[in-house]
Amino acid sequence: LIGLRYRNMVPTADLSHLPASFQAAADDCCRDFIAADRGSVRQHNDISFDSRAEFFADWCTNMGIREHNLRELDDEGFIFFLGVYVKAVKSGDNHWKRPNLAADTVRNYLTSAHRYLEFILDRRIDIMDSHHGGKRPRLHPFLGQQIADRRRWYKPSERYEPFTLDMFEALAKWLEKAPDAQMCFLGKVHCVFDWCRLGIFTGFRIGEYGQSTLKKGELFARIPFDDDVPEAYRGMPLAMMASDFLFYDKDFILVPHQDLPLRHSLGEVLWLEIRWRYDKSAHNFVKKRFRLTGHPIFCPVDAGVSIIRRTTLLGVPENYPIGVWSSDGSSYNFLHAKVVTEVMRGAVDMAYPDPKHYMRKHRNRIVPHSNRVTAAVCLQKGGASNDDIAFKLRWHLTSVPTYLRDCFQVIGGTLEKAIAGAMTLTFSSS
Repeated sequence: LIGLRYRNMVPTADLSHLPASFQAAADDCCRDFIAADRGSVRQHNDISFDSRAEFFADWCTNMGIREHNLRELDDEGFIFFLGVYVKAVKSGDNHWKRPNLAADTVRNYLTSAHRYLEFILDRRIDIMDSHHGGKRPRLHPFLGQQIADRRRWYKPSERYEPFTLDMFEALAKWLEKAPDAQMCFLGKVHCVFDWCRLGIFTGFRIGEYGQSTLKKGELFARIPFDDDVPEAYRGMPLAMMASDFLFYDKDFILVPHQDLPLRHSLGEVLWLEIRWRYDKSAHNFVKKRFRLTGHPIFCPVDAGVSIIRRTTLLGVPENYPIGVWSSDGSSYNFLHAKVVTEVMRGAVDMAYPDPKHYMRKHRNRIVPHSNRVTAAVCLQKGGASNDDIAFKLRWHLTSVPTYLRDCFQVIGGTLEKAIAGAMTLTFSSS
């Protein structure tokens, strides 16, 4: 069942009357299409898809259903058959043995089962509503209504919370009191501090500066070695590299990385340009420039210089990600989502010692994605429209209300003004 999603995309056709050379080329084309490396995120989704299809196959076996039984069903029979399966999944017969799966997850189980049936039976199975007159087809009511019922009564997950001024100030005080300044600077707390204070300007996703889902044996997520990827970028890290950070002085003259510590200390580095090579947005190789703010914490240029300096001190190769930290001052570790979560939840505990405080009671809502929530809330309080927020943070417009709803709004006036003010000075191009 590996690659089932893509196996279903391959058209079924009898090519036996065509020359053997073409048939061989067609076989190679199909094999490469199914096995193509489409990146770690898509691979994770494909594994989930295949896993659900395999679960359905096991369910059929446990129900005593064999292939010859399935071949006797017409489309109406398959709708009934899949409806029984949907009911079972909703009732807890799923990978997690949970009776409270979200409607979209139940729909994904249905989709995998449907594709599995079409694949093994080598035929199209119509499970859509033939009486629906709208432009967009919809599921047969026996299937669609079961999913709609779950969506109507499902309790959604709690929303992510933003980072607050108090959290950043608590981290800054902790870093100032560290007995060994050099080791502290190279450590994970300072690393997370730098990336998160920069992230509230950029709206970073964790995969753009750190690691989340990795293939077995991988040091960091890479751009696929695929013919569709320009050769110069194959195998490069998905996360930011040193070459993605460019610094300029007041005359927009490039400041070399090796000159940053001295030039920045003299106040001569005014701009940071960040390049997003590949991300989840619709555009590749987007560049945004951020101006020096002079704030002791919320300055994108200062955070960027700190990140590059740490990378240089640890000797990170130029084609490696720059989201790194060290526990011993010599070797380095790549920044992972769990480390960001650990440090920022620790900041909640330091900033709000009263366990009854709202942020302490909801500390589990502090995640790496809180960067994006923080930036969105600050921009909204600064008067930005949803369209402006979507553009500046490289979001889809429909995502903005989702992240702004039901989250802690008392971020801190200083933080709000710093982000909103800096964003008005941001230049972008793609």
